[in-house]
Amino acid sequence: MADPGNGNDEQRRKADPAELGSVLARYRERPTMGKLGLTVVPVVAFLAFGGIPDSMPGTGHLIFDVICLLLFVWGVYELTHSLASWLILHEDGIVYRGRRKVRWAHRWEDFKDVVLSHEVTYLGGSSRPISDKIVARLWTTDQGARELSGNYFLTDVGAGLLRTFLRSPGNLTPMFAGIIDRVVEARVRHDLRQLATEGGKVQYDHIELGGTYLYVKGAADEIPWDEVTRLTVDANHVAITVPHLRRRMEGIKLKADGRRENYRVGMDNTLYIEDKGLSSCRKAIIWSVMSDIAESTDTKPR
Repeated sequence: MADPGNGNDEQRRKADPAELGSVLARYRERPTMGKLGLTVVPVVAFLAFGGIPDSMPGTGHLIFDVICLLLFVWGVYELTHSLASWLILHEDGIVYRGRRKVRWAHRWEDFKDVVLSHEVTYLGGSSRPISDKIVARLWTTDQGARELSGNYFLTDVGAGLLRTFLRSPGNLTPMFAGIIDRVVEARVRHDLRQLATEGGKVQYDHIELGGTYLYVKGAADEIPWDEVTRLTVDANHVAITVPHLRRRMEGIKLKADGRRENYRVGMDNTLYIEDKGLSSCRKAIIWSVMSDIAESTDTKPR
């Protein structure tokens, strides 16, 4: 299921679907068992407890009937909402739409991170899960996460609702790797454009990068790129060597080994940005931007 987000449609719709390029794939949303249960259970409960009374019901029975009715209406709404929903992957972005309107649309560069999680739900002491799915949370720069459950989107075969469910060749899950790749490529291009503009900057957690400097949140001074003597990008960390680094880091409460969150200040005047706690998507973005900076910055030993 796609997270509908908050606010009105105009605020949520970040991009014009017509400007997102060619369509790569279309997926149809599959209603969840929860939505189906929300539709069926209130009816069953209503009938089980007497159905339509022959005479004026008591207050308790009336309240129960109203609750069943509200739950049923809500379930029908959610079920209809799913049956008339599509997720469309474009060359330059992603669109979640209903039959008549776009619910939200984003360019790939609108996302700063994609986090995948394996979510399994068991009922009671059963060893067989009632739900087993891969969920992708696409974190936007300003609107929280768009949540996509892989099993809840089936490839649209373009032959109607029933045939989609019966003949769909697969679900959305295999596309998550490609979505991450597109987000990384688009976000890296976006961040490099930001750094190339006058006064442009990008923020990676506690690390701020500008076109002419690097700054660690809480530090006494910025670090101009032209004072960096070495910048290397390895598999597990980015190493940035600067003269008198520890003095520049005054104001930051470091652990005994120089660590703080996902970076470390070494005794060799080197700032090590580590991949601890980073998703594969976030790491790829930061490492790619740092690699570009390393190639364009003179970091020969002085």
